[in-house]
Amino acid sequence: MKAVIMAGGEGTRLRPLSLGMPKPMVPLLGRPVMEHIIGLLKRHGIDEIAVTLCYMPEAVQSYFGDGQKWGVRLHYFIEEAPLGTAGSVRACAPFLEGEDFLVISGDSVCDLDLTAAMEFHQAKRAQATLVLFRHPAPLEYGLVLTDEEQRVVRFVEKPSWGQVVTDLVNTGIYLLSPQVLEQIPPDRPWDFGKDVFPALLESGGGLYGVPGGGYWCDMGDCGAYLDCAADALSGKVKLDMGLPQQSPGVWSAQPIPEGVTVIPPCWLGPGAAVEPGALIGPHTVLEQNSWVGRRSLVQRSVLLPGARAEERTTLYGAILCKGAAARPEAVLNEGTVLGERALAEEKAVLLEGVRLWPARVAPAGTRLSRSITSSGRREPLLFGDGGVIRGVLGEDLGPEALMTIGGVLGCEGKVGLGYWGGNGARMLAQAAASGIAAAGGTPLAHDLECAAQAAWLAEHHQIPVSLFLEQEGDRIYLHLFGRSGLPLGRARERKLEHAVAQGDAPRVPAGQIGEVVRVHAGCDDYAADAARRSRLHRFPMRSITVAVPGSAPADRAIRQALSSLGCTVLDRWRKGVPAFSGLHGGLYLSAQDESGTLLDPGQLLTLVCLIEMEDGGGRVAVPDGASAAVDLVAAGFHGTALRLGRDGEQALSLYAALPWLRDAAFAATRICSRMGSSGEKLEALMSKTPRFSSWKREVPLHGNRGLLMQTLAEGKAAAGGEGVRIHTGNGWVYLVPLSRRPALRILAESPDLEVAAELCDFYAGRAAQLDRELSRQLPPPEQRESPAGEQL
Repeated sequence: MKAVIMAGGEGTRLRPLSLGMPKPMVPLLGRPVMEHIIGLLKRHGIDEIAVTLCYMPEAVQSYFGDGQKWGVRLHYFIEEAPLGTAGSVRACAPFLEGEDFLVISGDSVCDLDLTAAMEFHQAKRAQATLVLFRHPAPLEYGLVLTDEEQRVVRFVEKPSWGQVVTDLVNTGIYLLSPQVLEQIPPDRPWDFGKDVFPALLESGGGLYGVPGGGYWCDMGDCGAYLDCAADALSGKVKLDMGLPQQSPGVWSAQPIPEGVTVIPPCWLGPGAAVEPGALIGPHTVLEQNSWVGRRSLVQRSVLLPGARAEERTTLYGAILCKGAAARPEAVLNEGTVLGERALAEEKAVLLEGVRLWPARVAPAGTRLSRSITSSGRREPLLFGDGGVIRGVLGEDLGPEALMTIGGVLGCEGKVGLGYWGGNGARMLAQAAASGIAAAGGTPLAHDLECAAQAAWLAEHHQIPVSLFLEQEGDRIYLHLFGRSGLPLGRARERKLEHAVAQGDAPRVPAGQIGEVVRVHAGCDDYAADAARRSRLHRFPMRSITVAVPGSAPADRAIRQALSSLGCTVLDRWRKGVPAFSGLHGGLYLSAQDESGTLLDPGQLLTLVCLIEMEDGGGRVAVPDGASAAVDLVAAGFHGTALRLGRDGEQALSLYAALPWLRDAAFAATRICSRMGSSGEKLEALMSKTPRFSSWKREVPLHGNRGLLMQTLAEGKAAAGGEGVRIHTGNGWVYLVPLSRRPALRILAESPDLEVAAELCDFYAGRAAQLDRELSRQLPPPEQRESPAGEQL
């Protein structure tokens, strides 16, 4: 059986321990938590593993590579935007090849009997089997009630004690059949607990639950992390300790020094030093190169690599992250956490639960009762791929940052401003409005609900720049568009990045401060314009029935646009009716045809291009990463397919003039207009487009990226544009370095899925090998120069 490790978590509740690393990479007993999970899978005979990544994927890829060191084969699948637990697993469908498979979190700690669970799942021929755990305090978990045959009969999410009718909780470990994947829509957020399993329960599908037998802990916060460490030392969970046992309950890479008192159980990693007179333990972990000074007391605490507890310090129930330090006579009480390079100065006292964010300081002699966290950006504000700024509410993107951004944008005069998703987005939008007004600009506030509508507003009203803030939990996305309705372009993005980095937000005298103006353009106007412009006026249109099942703002926009076109719009898909949904703020369209086949944004873009060749102007412009199927469609009609990076202003102008190429609601109305005009079904239209299978991977990079790209292209790449496109004879490979992190994205296409996978793996292996060679050519870090020419 194959497995999928979900390793995309950011670990918000685990901060500051998880700041600067994805949650599965948090160290436990000298190795990342996910390494323990890989060992568990290997012990139960699973060595083919897919890993889903989202937050800081290069950290996981760089450490684990192809998995050969651990005797497994790892295949990485990276979410460009969070897809939820089920959505991320569905992206692994090509790897799973229609077989039953196991799903497990990469950040839990457990030794459950997976073999017994797999045997149970296969004996029952279940669609889904949930591995359960008997928890004595289940209030923070989802309860699962089963009958005498162990069929799931009910879920209770995070119950009160009055609702606790079982102690069986959902561990997030699942055995699934390929039929379950077919019920998960592509490229949109979908969750096992909220969407998949309730639907299976309602339909009477084969949904079972089986107690796992053994230990399980959700390492959700810093308290749970300490519990996991203590339980591992006590033997409650069987983990590979990785060190020799110097005495009962004491694992240490080196002999215990004279004059040191160790109360077992304890774990001392390579290079960990303890000075005479110190007392450590019980339940203490000293990771590599950590240090405990003379006459210090360290109990039930974890010191991560390079952390220091100096002379006469007292630590109980504390975590010191990498490079953190407690100076002489500092006292850290239960639940205290020092983030990376944080400092508790001499005689500082940190009361229960106090946390210092990275590089923060508790001054000498203070008695600190509240946490000191970061309210500003830890790193420079940068645009990511797709021209979107992403960040964490209150950390990367807080009111101060949005005031600065607003001030820079306000120099352009009028600025469209909207938000969606919660009070955090509203607060940040208000901060941006203040910055715009303070710079003498005019914030044009509107009530549009998604990024695609904000782009339309900029085009429709010729607004120099439009800012739309979108909130998903504690994640914030900033979308910016110019007067053409397109993203700002790299030159304007760089100018904004530099201005914000310099704090270069101009302010005007009181008499010139701008005023917020309400824009009277609503969702109905957007929908009417989409229907008007996307309709094929040369042909009469009969009414057709479609479905838009979603309730997100982008889905509501599609529903309104299709209603304005004259379609009958259902709120649930049924066989014989096509269904549409919007992704990424309505900038991308996905669909389900009449027979239930799921269609991704790339396939639908190819279809819209085909309609443009047959019924439009015969010319299209698409992003550099669009499928090679677009070029084949254009060639078949002797038309023209431009690419944005390659063909410059000509492509940009055409792309701006054809909104159905870049807007989900416009694309849906364009497709439905064609269906209503010709009488064709969606599946019949899709059959006219070339079918390409695709395979994606990311490779973390450390060397010279420019030289790497030049070497990979080898004179075979299509000229111009972002990244390089290589035609191999039996397929296409698109290689593009990412802007937010040092990594290379590889997309391979071919009429044959196996060929696409082989092409992707070949170029991924070649890129990794070249990068290793180029990395060896770099000078040591201490000899490299900073951008200003100074040696670091």
